[in-house]
Amino acid sequence: MTLRTTAIIAGVLGLLMLIAGLVANDARPDREVVTTASVNTPVVVIGPEVIALQGLDRIAVNAHGGIEAHTARAADAASWLKRHSATYVTGYMGWDGLATRTESGFVPPSPTPSPSPSPSATAEATPAASPSPSPTANATAQPGDTKVSVDYGSTDDWRSSWRGVNRVSLAVGAVAPGEVLVVYAEDGSNLGSVEFSAVRQVNDGWINPLIWIGGVLAILGAVAALSGLIDTRPVQERAESWLRGRSKSSGEKSVHPGSRRERRLAGSSLPDVVLDDPEPLGSNDDGPLAVNETDVDAPAEPTTEEGGVS
Repeated sequence: MTLRTTAIIAGVLGLLMLIAGLVANDARPDREVVTTASVNTPVVVIGPEVIALQGLDRIAVNAHGGIEAHTARAADAASWLKRHSATYVTGYMGWDGLATRTESGFVPPSPTPSPSPSPSATAEATPAASPSPSPTANATAQPGDTKVSVDYGSTDDWRSSWRGVNRVSLAVGAVAPGEVLVVYAEDGSNLGSVEFSAVRQVNDGWINPLIWIGGVLAILGAVAALSGLIDTRPVQERAESWLRGRSKSSGEKSVHPGSRRERRLAGSSLPDVVLDDPEPLGSNDDGPLAVNETDVDAPAEPTTEEGGVS
């Protein structure tokens, strides 16, 4: 397998990685999520275990009219909720909805205004009066003229309170750990909806590296494929000649004068050295070797102790 083939295969893999990264980036979920649930009761209750959910940032309740939100201890809230119907938010039902349940409590009947009886006209006989009695009309109270007020009981159990018109929004950090959040409409009407704003953890750290690596490999593969279609031999020859000229010029600069490298680059050959064979011993062309007799030592004669010759 040649280098070009390897680069083309890597380019195909890089193209697939690039496509997968772009698709994953397009389908990347949002970090900030707002989840909504409808409410059909005048009271909404959110327990401490829900408020402590990881990532939960804010809680909001929407309605038409005045809204009050209070926090209380679990025991105090349970005692207060026995008299009211409430919707309990129990957590997330996926990131698209909230899990809720409704419990009905004893709700005392709210007082309704009744019209006051109007006095009837009475006729009295008077000597100087007109023959027909004239009735006197009194104003009659209409049911819509009196505003209905709902008594939610004592407020001694509440720890913290918030009020708003049509909407109440509070940070989760404002609720003390272990306390229950109770939200209700001031006029006793049903609340509209409850919203949870949360920041969730998204595992998307691999998307950007996948896109970058895939793009680089795809570019290398495209270059390798184009190099197979375009004749690059003239370019290669010019590059090789340029490299040779550069290496020669750099080599000439580093040659010391009078060195063997200088002579080799100049084309001069080294002189041949001929070594003569040594002459063997005894091979004298002038004749036999002459020996001087005086150079030969004569054997010593034996002598006696007195110094005479035996």
